[in-house]
Amino acid sequence: MVSSLLSLLSRCYRLALPYGKIRLMAVLGLILFNGLLQLVGVTSIFPFFAFAADPDRMRNSKFGRILLPYFPDFSTDRLLVIAGIAAILMLFIAGIGSVASDVIRTRYAYGFSHWLRSRLLQSYSRQPYSYFLKRNSSQMHQRLQDITYFTHYVLMPVGEMLTRLVMVLLLFSVFLMVQPAVAVGSILLFGGFYLLVFLWLKPRTNAIQEGLQKHNLGFSKNTFQYLHAIKPILVNGSSRYFINEALGHSSQIGRFQGQIPIYSSTPRYLIEPLAFSGLVAIVVVLAFQGKSFTDILPNLMVMAMAGYRLLPAMQLLYGQLITIASNRYTLNQLEEEVLGIEEEVDSYNQDSDTASDSISFEQELRLDSVTFQYPESTAPALQGFNMSISKNQSVGICGPSGSGKSTLVDLMLGLHSPKEGKVLVDGVPLHKQNMDSWRKTIGYVPQDIYLLDDTVEANIAFGVSPDKVDKAAVRKAAEASRILDFVENDLPQGFASVVGERGVRLSGGQRQRIGLARALYASPRILILDEATSALDQSTEAEVMETIHGLQGSLTMITIAHRLSTLERCDKIIQLGVNL
Repeated sequence: MVSSLLSLLSRCYRLALPYGKIRLMAVLGLILFNGLLQLVGVTSIFPFFAFAADPDRMRNSKFGRILLPYFPDFSTDRLLVIAGIAAILMLFIAGIGSVASDVIRTRYAYGFSHWLRSRLLQSYSRQPYSYFLKRNSSQMHQRLQDITYFTHYVLMPVGEMLTRLVMVLLLFSVFLMVQPAVAVGSILLFGGFYLLVFLWLKPRTNAIQEGLQKHNLGFSKNTFQYLHAIKPILVNGSSRYFINEALGHSSQIGRFQGQIPIYSSTPRYLIEPLAFSGLVAIVVVLAFQGKSFTDILPNLMVMAMAGYRLLPAMQLLYGQLITIASNRYTLNQLEEEVLGIEEEVDSYNQDSDTASDSISFEQELRLDSVTFQYPESTAPALQGFNMSISKNQSVGICGPSGSGKSTLVDLMLGLHSPKEGKVLVDGVPLHKQNMDSWRKTIGYVPQDIYLLDDTVEANIAFGVSPDKVDKAAVRKAAEASRILDFVENDLPQGFASVVGERGVRLSGGQRQRIGLARALYASPRILILDEATSALDQSTEAEVMETIHGLQGSLTMITIAHRLSTLERCDKIIQLGVNL
């Protein structure tokens, strides 16, 4: 148990260290200081009860001979009042210390939680496109959720556990000074009791954490899929299946979470009568030894006060251990995602400190003997591919499914790096330092336009803060994509109209035109249309393509399509998957 606890603390320390060593040391120091305050608060009542029980004995004790010379020649009654006031004051100070400790620990925990989310999202943003092709989006979303669970059920309990552990150790030290035999007996009785209960429950807490890990991910995955595929689910009448799957996981989550408070609280109801029985036994034994009540009372009151603080502290310590043991899987999963980030962030920051290379598209984009193969594939998607596109040229790329059209687009966008060969812009190879500059020259229109549940303006000026949106550029892009009349005349609030989640309130053609306007907002030099009209009916496709053809000659256009008819007005057509 001790080694497991030390391992847990070491792993939490390793995870929290990059957040700031000074912050962490300050929190740990505050925990120790708060424990000392609690100790002083408890022991401060000893002089009061000692004066109340036998004033003369207190005056002649070692403690009295050291302390009383610093006071005027007060009467016993006045000293009793002073001792009482001092005890009350110290208890108040100890209480204030506990509040301050809770506030600072809580702020640290949630600040650390925010930092973890920031690091994780920044890490995701720097991953290559291939990383997202291999990962399930609901799994990544669950990792972000795990940070909340980790904060609530591991990090906060660890702070509380350390606070209670310091308090328990210091309070036992008081027992050792007052009644060594009683202290040793209490350690064996109470410590042994909680240890046996914890060991007995360990297989059950392991089952809880495995169950929560499995069913939290299952619930997240099923609800994520249900909400994002609601249209085909409703059409196919499949709602019951997805809901039942999600609720099945939810039921198991509730069952496992319901066991945690039962396991963590039950020992309390057994330990309280044991503690009171021990206190009664101590009084009886001391009485049989011939101790007078005045001898017993001060020590008894200190032990009673220490027990009053000690038992809840031990119970909370045990309860936090059960909570941590049941939710330790969140720490396991975050370690996999987060611990490698620090080196990656440092590398990223070094790259950020280095000025990015600029790249200018003035002549041609060329793919020179490019070969690319997906990691899980047995054959290359493109092999030894060559292509040249001149500035302001309109190029069409077509081919059957699986011929490499999407791979070709991703290579031009810099989302993939060639295994062999080079992607050249005016003879300059694309690389990490000039990629941002290159992508700023590109407007990209995919087949599936992702629209935010936001205004038309926010969807055109995609990813731009509302206070930095160039409204003139938005209107110009809408006009170029031939959606301006619809926005201004048919939408009740014009550019401020909300389009609904994924543009559910718009037609397919309107969504595509907003996607085209988004691509044109930043005045790109290159426009890439990746099967942007393949999901539209023929008449709508003809309207959108007429809009696109109106842009020819003013910028370089690369159009990917299944049908040759879509590309009939291009300057050059490249066919993939065809042996010429």
